[in-house]
Order: sequence, then structure tokens, then C-alpha cells
Amino acid sequence: MLDPAPSSAALQPKVYRPRALGAVARVLVGLGTFVAALVAFRAVAAPPGGSVIGGKSEYWRAHGHEYDTVFLGSSHVFRAFVPAEFERAAAQFGLEARAFNFGVQAVHLLEQRHLLRQILADRPGLARVFFEYQWLTPQIDPANAFNPRTVYWHDADTTRLAVARARHWGAELGDGLAYVESAAERHSVFTLAERLLPADLRIAQGHLQHHLTDLAGIGRGKEVLRGLLGRASGQTARYRAQHGYLSLEEDERELAARGETRNSYRARRERFLAEQDAYHAGIDRLDAEAQVFGDGDWVDGSLTRVDDLELMQGLAREVAAAGVELVLVILPSQSANRPFEERLMEELGALVLRYNLPERYPALYDPELRWDSGHLSAEGALYFSRLLARDYCAQRGTARDGAPRHEPAEAQQ
Repeated sequence: MLDPAPSSAALQPKVYRPRALGAVARVLVGLGTFVAALVAFRAVAAPPGGSVIGGKSEYWRAHGHEYDTVFLGSSHVFRAFVPAEFERAAAQFGLEARAFNFGVQAVHLLEQRHLLRQILADRPGLARVFFEYQWLTPQIDPANAFNPRTVYWHDADTTRLAVARARHWGAELGDGLAYVESAAERHSVFTLAERLLPADLRIAQGHLQHHLTDLAGIGRGKEVLRGLLGRASGQTARYRAQHGYLSLEEDERELAARGETRNSYRARRERFLAEQDAYHAGIDRLDAEAQVFGDGDWVDGSLTRVDDLELMQGLAREVAAAGVELVLVILPSQSANRPFEERLMEELGALVLRYNLPERYPALYDPELRWDSGHLSAEGALYFSRLLARDYCAQRGTARDGAPRHEPAEAQQ
């Protein structure tokens, strides 16, 4: 006689129901593993920020101890400050210096501050930093959102500051602080609720999102792999020869040698040469009134731009507390907000050197010394480096009000 068939209830799988404490422990283990992996990846990853910043950061970590002077700023600095020429000219005025050019293209002011903190952390014995002044755009340019160059500088401190400045300028400007939407945001139903927020909160939210992206290590796979393989950035060796400086002529020749004869550098040069009347008219206006001049068009014109004295004063205090001299430099391609520049000279608490004055520095605006409307040529960079060395050495040790001891004369060509 066959045994009776088991009941259907006996065939049902047992359902495992973990205890609450066990479930929490598993979640915590998972989170801990994730955090440990992120920390390990960050520890081995190559410097972030793309090829130029990654290459310069990598070189600085290895060789920063060799320098006591750094010039930090945008492409205007990258193409204008020749360390070897500055050193040679400064020696003639009794200053022995070892300089490095940390200029990078299209740097944001908050990114520039982030790089400065990194430079100071890696080189505590630094003597002086020449810092290019530029206005602040509180909002991240939508065209650059979430690319590696925009994400990497959103550490906790810089994000906190970015949010604070966005809220500050929201209170100061009210409706004058505009939020610029990308095409995707304008046509997305998912941003309907966000559009009800004031501009400063939307701007702050963007910075927080970038911070979370950085915190999670999103998009850093190549840097981690390169770090694990011990491979240097392709740009690192390039900056060794001239201590971070690279002329536009050299870049253009390199591209032409690779067959890119119609590259962007060449196009800019040809456009500059073809528009000399407009260039000279711009110089005349710059002498007469406050305005944005020359190469400022790399910033999205619809973004709100502000001169942030509070931010600059905080930066000056931080650098001074580190025992480093800050020299604020307004290059000949910068905005010409003369009332604000006077405030900087009176209230910053650091030396301010202004070169956006065609009447005082006509050679810096001579087309023969420029590559385009916003950048000096290789010859112009040599001239500017001599001029800067002379003006700085003449004002070392004076009251930090930016007032020169004498009316500057032309530097020797």
C-alpha cells in the first residue's frame, strides 16, 4: 500500500524572515564595504580633473618641493607666465625664486580656490602665490555639468562655500540672479517642481548634486585604472620642460604637425588678425569705461557674473594664515571694473597688481605681442613675465594697499 501523498502545505518553501537586527547589520556591512571600496579607489586613483589639471597636479605632487612661487589662474596665466623668465628678471632685482605655472584653461573661481588649497597642502613651505583675479559665476555652466572637470572640485568644503555664495547672491540680487536652464531641463517634466524654487536654491542644488557625484566616485574609472597601473598622465612630462608654461604657438605647431592645420588655435589667430579695427576699438573703450573685454566670451554670457569681495577676502586670510604671500593679479585680458578694483586694492589685505590698463601698459595690448584678443603671444609672455617680476620686486614689503612706490615704467623688451 502506497504512503499517502504529502500535503501541499508541506511542499511550500520556508520563507526566511531575518530579524530586524540582522537586517540592519547586513545593510551596514554593505554600506561599509561600499565606503571602503570608495576610499581604496580614491587612494590609488590618479589626480582627477582631466588631462591638463591631472597632469599638472601629478607633476606638482612629485616636484612641488622644488618651487617657492606659483602662478595660478586660467588660460590667460597658462599662456602668459614664463617661470624661467620671471626667475631671471627677479634675480636682477635681488629676489631668488623658483616658479611654476599652474594655469589651466577656463578655470572657475571656486575651482581655482580648490586648486590653491591643494597646492598649499602639497607644498606647505611655499613663499608666494600669484593669483589671477576673476569674477564668480555662482551657477555651474549647464554645458559643463557633470563632466570630470566640473565634478572633481566639489569636495565638502568647496561645495559648502559654493552653496553659501549662491544663497548670498540670491539675497543680494533677488531676481537679478538668474538660473540658466539647459535644453534638457527646459523640456523635462521632471524639473517642473524645481522650477518653482528661487534661482539661488536651484544653483545650490546643482552644486550639491555635483558633490554627491564626486563623493560616489562616479566617472573616475579611468583614473583608478591608471593609478593601479602606475601610468603617468600624458600631460605630466609636457609640463616639466618649462615648469608648467606652454605657449599657444607651441600648441598650434603640435596640432599642425599631427595634420590638424585648421585647428581652433589657428582659427582664433586668423580671426584676431582679420578683426584689428574691432580689437583697437575695444582697447579704446577699455581705457574709457568699466567693461568685460577680450576673451571673456568663454563664459556663457547668460550666466550671472559677480565681483565677490567677501570670497576674495576669505581666500586672502586663508593664504596668509598658511604663511604664504598672496599677490592678486588682474591680467590684461580681464574685466575692467575699476570701482571694484579700487576696493580690492584698499580692502583685500594683499598686494594687488593691475595690468588691464592700456594707457599705462600699452605694450601688453600691442597686437605684435598677442596671439588673440585674450591671450599673449610667446614674445608677449616673456615681456609680461619681466614686467611682473619688476613690479612685484618694487612693491615687496610695502603696505598691502596695492599702491606702487612709483609710476611703473615700461619693462625692457
